[in-house]
Amino acid sequence: MMKALVIRANAKLNLSLDVTGVRDDGYHIVDMVNRSVTLFDEIKIELTPGSPFTIESNVRFFPTDEKNLIWKAARKLTETIGTGLPEARCTVRKRIPSQAGLGGGSADAAASLIGFNMLLDAGLNEQELCDIGASVGADVPFCVVGGTARVGGIGEEIHSIGDELYCPMLIAMPRYGRSTKEAYSMLDRTPDIRHPDTESVVRGLAAGDAEKAFAGAGNVFEYVTSDDVTEELKRKITADGAVYSAMTGTGAAVFGVFQRPREALEARDLLRAEGYGSWVVYRADKGVEIVT
Repeated sequence: MMKALVIRANAKLNLSLDVTGVRDDGYHIVDMVNRSVTLFDEIKIELTPGSPFTIESNVRFFPTDEKNLIWKAARKLTETIGTGLPEARCTVRKRIPSQAGLGGGSADAAASLIGFNMLLDAGLNEQELCDIGASVGADVPFCVVGGTARVGGIGEEIHSIGDELYCPMLIAMPRYGRSTKEAYSMLDRTPDIRHPDTESVVRGLAAGDAEKAFAGAGNVFEYVTSDDVTEELKRKITADGAVYSAMTGTGAAVFGVFQRPREALEARDLLRAEGYGSWVVYRADKGVEIVT
């Protein structure tokens, strides 16, 4: 049996995000095109027989108790296989900013599921891990599958799609985050929202055509959570050469799609000089990658 793993938990971008309804139980129905990208948290999971389950991090405000999605995912997995919480230490090096719309917590939870499934020889398949992940968070199933996918339902319906568009993307993060719960509440109170053309995004990605892919793209949450900083970041990114720029998730991060790496890197450096967190990323084929 393996004793330890080092795992990359990749962030996700919502290349397009639509909300098409609300279920009777209050959960929102989504129609999204998600892509895993090469901004990641690094997680080391070590089995430590005789010791309690612990989480450590390089970030001070990072929760290290049962509120953490890594903890919740590990508990759900072991409940499924009929064992107790594993005797293990999880060391998390955070790179994905919080409250950004980049799925950092969900990516960590997916890494926990895949990691403990391997370390404990649980033998669960991808769909079983997705089912467990759905009980932890809406973005966890996608982060388990990763790649590029059209996501429906309340996040549990994952349909991998062809993605021939390999180009640099720039992520920019303001100096504050946003609450997902509050954003959905605001959306419910906002009439007359223009919905993106998700089907055209899927066709454009399959064709490897950036202009076609993003002509009909959009994010409905920009109608309710976008502010002056969001719009200014989008304007700067577009002025620096991006063919498309939008908010990801419920914010607060903004991303841009570039044709050439040099333009993306120059735009990144300009934003960093202004004090924004900014990263150039590429498409990742997986949501979770085993490093060692």
